[in-house]
Amino acid sequence: MEDIRQLAGKITERLTALARSSAVMSKPISAGERHLVPLCELSVAFGSGGGGGEAQGDDAGTGAAKGIGGGAAGAAKATPVAVLIVDEQGVRIQALDV
Repeated sequence: MEDIRQLAGKITERLTALARSSAVMSKPISAGERHLVPLCELSVAFGSGGGGGEAQGDDAGTGAAKGIGGGAAGAAKATPVAVLIVDEQGVRIQALDV
């Protein structure tokens, strides 16, 4: 069970690091005198499970059973929602149709 806790902890650390990186404001893209900065909405999901066991047979006298289980999963998605535009006209934000 400790392995599952460690795995869940590692996944949580990775997703937290992703959320703190450039996922909300991406790297600028330059084209001549125009500079664009994609702005993204970040979605993060995480789930984990566990298990157990040690059933001692049934009324029919069948043997003992043991068990274990586990699992963990995570996902992150950055969806562009707007673009920050910097050019000779100034600075403005253009929303994207998503």
